[in-house]
Amino acid sequence: MDEDFHWAGGVSLIPAGDGWLVHTPAEEFLAVEPEAGAGGEPHAPELRPVFEDEGVLAPPAPRPGIVGISGGGPLAGTLDALLSQTGVTVRRGSEEELCDQASELDVLVACAPWLPDRRWTGLDARCLEAGLPWHRGYAEGRRWYAGPFRIGPGDAGYADTRIRRLAASPWPAELAAYWRWLDEGGRPEPDPAGALGATMAAALIALDVRSWLCGGEPPGRGVQAGVDPATGRVGRHPVLPVPAGLMREAPDPIRAAR
Repeated sequence: MDEDFHWAGGVSLIPAGDGWLVHTPAEEFLAVEPEAGAGGEPHAPELRPVFEDEGVLAPPAPRPGIVGISGGGPLAGTLDALLSQTGVTVRRGSEEELCDQASELDVLVACAPWLPDRRWTGLDARCLEAGLPWHRGYAEGRRWYAGPFRIGPGDAGYADTRIRRLAASPWPAELAAYWRWLDEGGRPEPDPAGALGATMAAALIALDVRSWLCGGEPPGRGVQAGVDPATGRVGRHPVLPVPAGLMREAPDPIRAAR
């Protein structure tokens, strides 16, 4: 086997007479004829195009990279462990501290137990100015949300996401009032199953970050994922950037009381 050739995780090589059956990560089978290999595993160079099409080859290992993780709790802790296991260097600190180190980081991931609307609006602008890709995760109600993963200036960021959410909500004023309540120190009741939802969200964020460090296209780019530990469901909602010049003010929450 070539030195740069590696099987993808989940691949099985099954002897079949003089040839091989390759069980792919997608749970399909490829039959390899005897002449494709000699005295061992299937010969890689000749079959490489087929193997690449079928997802049999391993993606490149994550390049050396540094990911900053801010925040605490189960989301940050689980994400730290998952990324560290893939060989990524994790640096912990506050959002302010990590932004000051933007030139040293490949990605910033902000974690919070509930939405810090005002703070993340500022963080979104600061990361954009620094050219720092950033991801995020937080809880709202019983669900945990991840993303969108903003990589470049053409991607949807947090400011775009909040506007889209307010525009799509049947209760925009109430939603804005809720976010303001959180910003002013309000705290939801703790969810006993919260750690489960945080773990689900951490896995999605880790997959996005690893994909980006490997040179791939992260599934969470331009998409906000919501996970519900009560049902096990994962929803993905595309988020488009808001055209420049549109109003970015939240609805007046006082109207909700009228």
